[in-house]
Amino acid sequence: MAGLLQQGMQPQSAPPQQQPSQQAAPRQRPQSQQPQQGDPSTDADPQAGQQMYDALMESMLGYLYGPGMPQVEQALNQGDDIVQRMATVISSVMLTTYHALNAEGKTVPPGVMFQAGMELAKAVGEIAVEMRKLPAQGNAEPIEAAFMAGIGRFGQLVQDGAMTQQQKQRYAEMIRAMRQLKQQAGRGAAQQPQAQAQPQEAR
Repeated sequence: MAGLLQQGMQPQSAPPQQQPSQQAAPRQRPQSQQPQQGDPSTDADPQAGQQMYDALMESMLGYLYGPGMPQVEQALNQGDDIVQRMATVISSVMLTTYHALNAEGKTVPPGVMFQAGMELAKAVGEIAVEMRKLPAQGNAEPIEAAFMAGIGRFGQLVQDGAMTQQQKQRYAEMIRAMRQLKQQAGRGAAQQPQAQAQPQEAR
């Protein structure tokens, strides 16, 4: 599953891409990956950030592949726009987890939540593939679009008082940064055929 979600916020330091096995058992939970650094509260104590990320992913994936699966399948089966259906699932799981932690007096740094949301989006995408709502190959674009829509919906629906203005600003900055990465990737892909054509034109 290539694309910006696989690369994270810092492509140059991202772990090697892992292709999901087509022979894997259905509903197999993906392994938690190390979060990308970038959020100040995570960078200040990387070990604490890793522990928070692991706990967050355990909670999200535990719900997604456990008690939440019937609701997830129902949501992915409703309507024609699979991107919006995945976005709804992503934002709902993020909101449920975020508010549960907030009720316990725990604060999730935006950088950790953002990275966990990326992994959640890929997991939801894999479920959509298993349900034949997405193709097994070439599904990076709709999954990335679903993540962007889902993280935006999460920011709009999070309860007042559960997130500070600084945290909301941080989410907005990371969304802008990811959009810029996508635009740069698109420009690079458009320029590559031109560069390949230039030697032929010079002959």
